[in-house]
Amino acid sequence: MKNREEYREELIRLRRHFHRYPELALKEEKTSAFIREYLESLGYRLSAVPPTGWIAQLPELSGKKCTAVLRAEMDALPIQEQTGLKFASGHEGCMHACGHDAILAVALTMAKILAEEGTSFPANVRFLFEPAEEIGEGASRMLAAGALENPKPDAFVMFHFATDMEFGMAVHEGQTSAMIAGVRVIVHGKSSHWSEAQKGIDSIYAASLVGTAVHDLDKEYRGSSPCLVGIGTIHGGKYANIVADRVEMDVNIRAVKEADFYELYRRLGLILKEIELKTGTVIEMEFAKDPVLAFANDPELTRIGEAVGRKIFGDRFVLEGEDEVFLSGDNAYRYFQRTRGLFAVFLAGTSEKNFPLHHPKFAMDEKILTYSLEAIYEILREIGEEKEKKEMEG
Repeated sequence: MKNREEYREELIRLRRHFHRYPELALKEEKTSAFIREYLESLGYRLSAVPPTGWIAQLPELSGKKCTAVLRAEMDALPIQEQTGLKFASGHEGCMHACGHDAILAVALTMAKILAEEGTSFPANVRFLFEPAEEIGEGASRMLAAGALENPKPDAFVMFHFATDMEFGMAVHEGQTSAMIAGVRVIVHGKSSHWSEAQKGIDSIYAASLVGTAVHDLDKEYRGSSPCLVGIGTIHGGKYANIVADRVEMDVNIRAVKEADFYELYRRLGLILKEIELKTGTVIEMEFAKDPVLAFANDPELTRIGEAVGRKIFGDRFVLEGEDEVFLSGDNAYRYFQRTRGLFAVFLAGTSEKNFPLHHPKFAMDEKILTYSLEAIYEILREIGEEKEKKEMEG
């Protein structure tokens, strides 16, 4: 690889382009077209993953004994950007507030480097440009399209950007994500005119009790590891003069340990039964989708990530333990179920006030781009060289 700084202009150009033109899950048409044109110009062979995803490989690397997979997410979020950046989102109510713009920039620049180096690179790198990660549907679509087949990869690599700390890199030892799920709660009451309120059953009142109870449960429950429960959405009522007969709520449960996850779910069910008895409502509770499972970094790949991180970032590299697992989830657990994987986080906080992921003022320090590119390059190279070494020894 050339000096990382030689790719700064390309990285920034790509990142700002994607940031300027964000698209929501399963609607990433222009993003998809840009990726296709970029990769085909470099000689990549692409396989479509409907409606907008791509699996891409460089034909001249297909004969390598090692295959490593690099995943890049494509979708943005339904957020109105408030950063004031010159390249802020040009799409109303849509923003790359999770760093996917930067991930795409690094992945495409990595693809460019491989095209330049050709067969001198020790691994065949399969790129996954995954749609719909934010709604948890992308990975299953990629896998159905053969993302981890022909041949089965030796390693899966993914990375994110975070802004809670300035400049650095972090890799978890062992478990690296939480178990999460959305729980749909529907409160059924009984309609009536408010002038005859006694003939109705107020679902909004019952829902307010649910909200308070969930808040109290989150504050009072102490699990064996970090966990939480909270309400993300609430919708109910039609007119001011009608006692509302239905309220829908989306509850979010997150836990490092599966036991805590299901204990919170069990206690939520008990709370809803108590509120039913108190209010006369009927309350349904079910998972909106199957829970997103936790996943863990492979020990050997963790050692590679650690070595690369310390080499490039020095004392700005952090090896995190299980007690430091961030309560986020990712449908990438589906990849980790099928092959060994590594998840790295690049820290890109600014010197000004840092805003968290999914915030309308989320912003990154673009200084991290060249360093993250070098780190991903070195990780993939080390994976290839490790396989070559084992082949020679075996």
